[in-house]
Amino acid sequence: MATIKEIAEKTGFSQSTVSIVLRNRAKERKIPEKTQHIILEAARELNYRPSMAARQLRSGEGQESLQIALFWANDFRTPMMVRFLKGLRRKMEGLETKINLSIIPYAAGKLNQENLLFSQSGCHGAIICNASEEDLTFLNQAVLPVPVVLYNRKSEKYNTVQMDNEEIGHLAAEALCDSGCRTVCMIASAISFPGAGDRNAAFEKKARELGLKVLSPLFCESCRREGYSMIMHLERQEIPDGFFCSSDALALGVLRGLHERKIACPETVKVLAIGNGEPEEAAFSVPSLSVISLPMEKMAEECLGILMDTDTLKNAPVEVHSTQNLPQGSTQNSVQGTSKVAAPGIVYSENEPKVCTRKLPVRMILRESTEKDM
Repeated sequence: MATIKEIAEKTGFSQSTVSIVLRNRAKERKIPEKTQHIILEAARELNYRPSMAARQLRSGEGQESLQIALFWANDFRTPMMVRFLKGLRRKMEGLETKINLSIIPYAAGKLNQENLLFSQSGCHGAIICNASEEDLTFLNQAVLPVPVVLYNRKSEKYNTVQMDNEEIGHLAAEALCDSGCRTVCMIASAISFPGAGDRNAAFEKKARELGLKVLSPLFCESCRREGYSMIMHLERQEIPDGFFCSSDALALGVLRGLHERKIACPETVKVLAIGNGEPEEAAFSVPSLSVISLPMEKMAEECLGILMDTDTLKNAPVEVHSTQNLPQGSTQNSVQGTSKVAAPGIVYSENEPKVCTRKLPVRMILRESTEKDM
């Protein structure tokens, strides 16, 4: 990892000048803009990342307390934050260091307007969730004074905790095919974000490879009302025998629409969703909903763990690729399927400095209901 000393050597400025610029105090110390530009460009080239431990010492707090900021997009994904917070709380309870958590709602695409990210005294580290393409462009160009971990986003600059979005798409297509579907349709959020496109394309490609007929995807707001509306406005002949929904909220609306139209699920139409909401909602819906359950709580723990682990920030981390299909039943009607596990691999990046990318497994939870459930 690049140091202030290395940046000073590269630019020819003193370490104190470099430190002032990287701590966003150049204006108050009247550092010329040209000098700031040279230092920030050098920091970007060297992929400088501040150390959590160093910021802790500068704050004078020792090992007693850390202020962590959680940035979460203020949109349809807001309800999903509950599961993420559960994971953070579980991780925090196992730490000796006290964590003070601040939740910062932000508008997707406008992360650059959040002044806390540029503040030297605002927080010791940040976890950024739901970053859009515009937000990632900003982050890749910025030199932030705080260590950052990205949730479910790809980055060559920042530490990340991800899921394999393409593998999720493959699993969805295989599950619908294995359940007997021959015509499938995807219902997805109209708001695109990094990773969603990869997942959707992988689903359609895999479905075609399996010989399924793939209908044009339907896009709408990711909520129950819109999922319901989609079903109610489709002609009967337009309804496939398998739906893949980008959220369980959408899928629950789909189930309601099918019920009102007296279309048996899963006997006539099968519905599979990305399980990013509360697991009990899917398990106790009627009929119960099959989901690819995302490990959001575990991902939250990993995000905080990476942020707290200064050794990980300084040394050579690894990429871990692992996706699991673990059928699990929560009701009497649940069906155990075949377990499919992609062998995990460990890849060391050859580029310096190295960043940590952790990919966590997802779970396939297949549930089956009968007509009497409806």
